[in-house]
Amino acid sequence: MEIGKRIRNLRLAKDLSVNGLAKKAYISQSYLSDIENGRTAPSLDKLTLICEALDISLSEFFGSVPELPAEIIKLIESARKLTDEEIKLLSHFLEVIGERKSGI
Repeated sequence: MEIGKRIRNLRLAKDLSVNGLAKKAYISQSYLSDIENGRTAPSLDKLTLICEALDISLSEFFGSVPELPAEIIKLIESARKLTDEEIKLLSHFLEVIGERKSGI
């Protein structure tokens, strides 16, 4: 797992700037940028602060969730707020789009 890439994707999914996340995590913007770009690795304490600022636990951060683009993470976060009926409608909508793309 690329920790910096995972942080960047989660940050983008939450519509946070580097500066915004750095402030929420009580770390410097340059330090967060270095982490996201793979120039440094965060200590466990700093990673805990970052996770808290992203409103996720360390276990969620390291969980078996595959590396996903920020846009997909954002969709998942939005879908979590939907009612059961809205989820059914969204699922149907996605099936229709998939069928159109595959030429069915």
